[in-house]
Amino acid sequence: MRAKAIVVATTMALIGASAGPIDVAAIRTSRGSREAYLAHATIWQTPPALSTTELFDGPPGAFPYTVEEATSDEGIACTFAQAGKELGGNSPKFLCRTADGRSLRLKYWDPRSRSGSHEVFATVAASRLMWALGFEAVPSLPMNVRCDGCPENPMKGTGLPGTRRYDAMSQAFWPTPSILSGEDLDQGWSWQELGAAIRSLPPGAERTRQRTQFDALTLLGVFLQHGDRKAEQQRLYCAASFDAASGDLQMMNGHTTMLFERPGAMACPTSAVTILDTGATFGGGGRASRESTAKMNLEAWQESRVFKTNEGAGCRGHLTVSLKARDDGEPNPIISEQGRRFLSEQLHRLTSDHVRAIFRAARVDQLDDPRHGSASRHGIEAWVSAFEDKVRQIDAQRCQPFN
Repeated sequence: MRAKAIVVATTMALIGASAGPIDVAAIRTSRGSREAYLAHATIWQTPPALSTTELFDGPPGAFPYTVEEATSDEGIACTFAQAGKELGGNSPKFLCRTADGRSLRLKYWDPRSRSGSHEVFATVAASRLMWALGFEAVPSLPMNVRCDGCPENPMKGTGLPGTRRYDAMSQAFWPTPSILSGEDLDQGWSWQELGAAIRSLPPGAERTRQRTQFDALTLLGVFLQHGDRKAEQQRLYCAASFDAASGDLQMMNGHTTMLFERPGAMACPTSAVTILDTGATFGGGGRASRESTAKMNLEAWQESRVFKTNEGAGCRGHLTVSLKARDDGEPNPIISEQGRRFLSEQLHRLTSDHVRAIFRAARVDQLDDPRHGSASRHGIEAWVSAFEDKVRQIDAQRCQPFN
């Protein structure tokens, strides 16, 4: 019998919710087929006409809590379960569990000690913006968290336990199944790799569309100063019902099911690309993606111009990428006129009130140090002003079109 395995990629798994097992975590294909999936992948889709309230609230159905519930004064109560150092990555985080059994993987900021991760704010702002513009990023939810039994340092799991409150952020799970050319479930795509795959397409309408949208996404990365662009921060996945009869299902590591695509078969009719981690944004980029400068730092973001000084007739975005991303992250990327114009059109769909809603959802005003008084240098209006200045920089530039 011809079996069908259905995964709806736009439906993100709820945090800790039991929505049934995901039958297939990944489709393993050949290197050549994966390049074809990359070349044809969906990069941009017409975004919904969002009200400011809808933009503030984020993608519907992505989380078990509304923004209003999650950011109330009472917030979300949970009990410390695991130190962040055991969860992977370097950003301050921890795992806690709610009374109803949800596991929350949280990045946190402690407003009292002024410590933790600025990704709590940057990820919310960047993912909201990408959603509003029609590009895909994993949704994120701002939260106020009361953690019972939390050690003084929840990242290291050290210090006396107690009840502690944090500004926090949690992300939905990324869409599956991933499309891989090996057994590494963390295999992502590099910016250099995706660009090369698109340029390999034959001349025509699809190649023009893909190059335009890829250049617009690249320029958006410059706009955000998204410098931490190593391949594992991105994913290629199947965005439609896939055909399990196009390969063989195998259990990997005793718990992960992978579809091994047969030679010549194409199990996935529609592939798509998404960005998993947008935390190192709204700062100044940099080789080390430093917490203090690369993540939600208004002064560093204001000082980072969108374009480098023109060299000849070309346009290069002004972006220093992380050491781990290296050249695959495309530092100072070339931007085409088609891509510049496309992104400009999308940015102009947003009003100043939309931009305010993005920064309100991100709670950027929480970054202000109350010891400096009530006057805020980093308040929402300052961020809106910096955002609109970058839009003007894009509008004022003229780039060389691709052929």
